[in-house]
Amino acid sequence: MLNFQNDQAAGLRRLMAAPKPRVVSIISASSIQDQPRMLSNLAVSIIGQGAEVLIVHASAQSHQSSYGIDHLPALLDVAHGESALQAAIADSNHGYALSKLMHTHQHGMDIEGDISHELNRTFNDMSRQYDVVLVDATLDNNHLLPIQTLNEGEILIQLTRQPECIKQAYTLIKQICMQLGRRSFGIIVGDATEAQAQLAFQNISQVARRFMQIELEFFGAIPADEHLNRAAKLGRTVIDAFPLATASNAFKQIAHRLDYKRDYNPNTNTASFI
Repeated sequence: MLNFQNDQAAGLRRLMAAPKPRVVSIISASSIQDQPRMLSNLAVSIIGQGAEVLIVHASAQSHQSSYGIDHLPALLDVAHGESALQAAIADSNHGYALSKLMHTHQHGMDIEGDISHELNRTFNDMSRQYDVVLVDATLDNNHLLPIQTLNEGEILIQLTRQPECIKQAYTLIKQICMQLGRRSFGIIVGDATEAQAQLAFQNISQVARRFMQIELEFFGAIPADEHLNRAAKLGRTVIDAFPLATASNAFKQIAHRLDYKRDYNPNTNTASFI
């Protein structure tokens, strides 16, 4: 039986061993997932481990208003020379910083040439101020993340255990690999117990291994916990409002797997799939 706690993807471990900052793009395979709430709770959990965290909005699906950054200058403004970098970074009430790659109406635009290069450089300059950068992301029209750094970094896919969601997650993985070649991905399963999440992971992992020779890594389960809704209504994270809740423990476990300070053994015997 597959041990879901083992880190199977050597390629993903190499990415995890990269020096500060650690950039992690999280893509949802479900239209009903609340990405801002998930990223906020995850960010606070990582902060609890002593890291400085930045959340970057780079999604055509989730709303910038959920982060309270509607009127914040975008990094694309900085790339065009229309804003200073520090003006494009805001502090949240939860302890992490916030920024956005572009404005809502700019998602889907083709950004090429010098501006694309400058936007990537701007993102990198900003990222170096933090230990961990979580990116609320979606793929662009070319089935890629919008800047080079994100395509070269870690990618986590968030899904539920519903068959159509698992299918969509597989489609996202396939689209990315068709553009970037074989690489590793992390998987987070929402609205599920640990056992249910591992079963969903097994389903998608077996398909990815069989048809694309890709290894996926299980990052954890986020349970259907009413404390998440209660905390949201209070304008707080579940970690802060209900630290002993099942959901709080789940986010802490995922944050532990994303701990940028954790030991890395480059001499592992696990085969690389990149």
